[in-house]
Amino acid sequence: MTQVAPLVKPLALSAGIFFLFVIVAFLVRAAMSRWMRRWARETATDVDDRILAILARPVFYILLIYGLDYAITRLPFHWRIIEAVRGGIFIVGVVVVTTIVYRVGMTLLDWYGERLKRKASTTTLVREFIPLTQRLFSILIFTLAVITVLRHFNYDAWSLLTAMGVGSLAIGLAAKETLTNMISGFSIMIDRPFRPGDRIELASGEIGDVQEIGLRSTRIKTFDNTILVVPNSALVNASLVNYCYPDFKVKTRVKVGIAYGSDIEKAKRIMLETTREVPVILQDPAPSVYFTEFGDFSLNLLMIFWVREYTQMLDAKDRVNSMIHARFAKEGIEIPFPIQTVFLKQ
Repeated sequence: MTQVAPLVKPLALSAGIFFLFVIVAFLVRAAMSRWMRRWARETATDVDDRILAILARPVFYILLIYGLDYAITRLPFHWRIIEAVRGGIFIVGVVVVTTIVYRVGMTLLDWYGERLKRKASTTTLVREFIPLTQRLFSILIFTLAVITVLRHFNYDAWSLLTAMGVGSLAIGLAAKETLTNMISGFSIMIDRPFRPGDRIELASGEIGDVQEIGLRSTRIKTFDNTILVVPNSALVNASLVNYCYPDFKVKTRVKVGIAYGSDIEKAKRIMLETTREVPVILQDPAPSVYFTEFGDFSLNLLMIFWVREYTQMLDAKDRVNSMIHARFAKEGIEIPFPIQTVFLKQ
């Protein structure tokens, strides 16, 4: 009894302190559940309601953890035992706080992304940058939590980061191409030469619609209904054509050769008339026909017109070519074959 008696008063004091923090934790939780939520419902946005729903339970636990930590310091145990228990409590507290910051940050990013989605012009921005920002935020929060724990236990966190940096350098040299493509992916997302949904033509001649811009590669759906996977570094370092920029209309060219001796003005008039019969061809800017050159076996004409959308270009060109062929045959304008005439000198 003589050995137990000195422990009764410190244990009772510690228990009283912890019980006091439990009461405070319940009061704070009740206040957040009743008064603060009532205030949040009166605001214009619902982001504060989401944040309060996230904070209610973790704040309760944080107060309990702090109360337990403070109560343990009043116990007459060996300082090594006290420090070991407080170290475990500190780790738990860091985990709880990190979880709160992570969930609040993700909620704010989701809320901001939902706001941007209401604007048609920023839907692509949301699809590209919000997930990337969330990943970077997750890495940052986890790194700060690890550094905080290490510094609490008197470990040199910066030396660890330096060692990780040296290891990262070795890994980087081994994965040079992958890192190059990732950096190129960031460049594409920032510079935005094309966006998902745009139709582009590569320097190698392939044409397709951009499906997804990833960190390492970009996926393009071709006219054959196949997916072309192109490394981002190849897209950054090469020229390409974006049919959707600055708008969807596209200039189209039709080349026709007529026989020598044909009426050029009549051929021009017929070619222009065919454009008026195709609804997807714009009349502003007006189509135009030019006599470009004297060919080896034909007089070459070039017609230029604009199509309302790039997806209608091939259909418009097909209909115009078909009508030109039919009208020329009807009007007696010959489209010659490649021929050579040889004159023998007697």
